[in-house]
Amino acid sequence: MNSGFDLNTWNYQVLMLVQAMIGAITPNFRMVVLSLDGDEWVLTFYLETNAEDDIEEVDDIVCQYTAYQDSRLKSRYEVVVSDKKLPHLLSSERVVFRRKEFVGE
Repeated sequence: MNSGFDLNTWNYQVLMLVQAMIGAITPNFRMVVLSLDGDEWVLTFYLETNAEDDIEEVDDIVCQYTAYQDSRLKSRYEVVVSDKKLPHLLSSERVVFRRKEFVGE
């Protein structure tokens, strides 16, 4: 991990994101990643297609995630829409959700 955040802090943030995602993930969601950029938590959502309903789900997930937090939490989110191969992640990033994809997808 990077930054001064300890394992308990990372685990708490993962748990809050998982809780926020309950019932919101559709088959269009390919992967959700939690990372840290300095002292700012970054939520990255990988979608296969640019579906309006799923963009709204992302907004709802982020809203719920921030509702679980202290008001001082710094965070932002990104949405990546692509059907290309998913990226390899850095050691400072955690996959919170990833759907099963077969070779060639």
